Amino acid sequence: MMQNRATEDHKLWLFDLAHGNLSDSEIVRGFVKYYALNGLTVGNVQDDIIFKTHYEPETAVLSLRTALEQFIED
Repeated sequence: MMQNRATEDHKLWLFDLAHGNLSDSEIVRGFVKYYALNGLTVGNVQDDIIFKTHYEPETAVLSLRTALEQFIED
């Protein structure tokens, strides 16, 4: 089921991602829910952080990539 990214839940996920408040499984779950099922990529997460928030994208994107890499290794 595709999720609308214009929700408070999505904003909260971006905030938590950018501030290191999520476990790897929560990161992957949010990415799949808000991006992958909508045909979007890690680059879209970065764009959302840059253009829709005031958070630094580097930490968030690194956390996302690390969580995704760990997910495929398990």
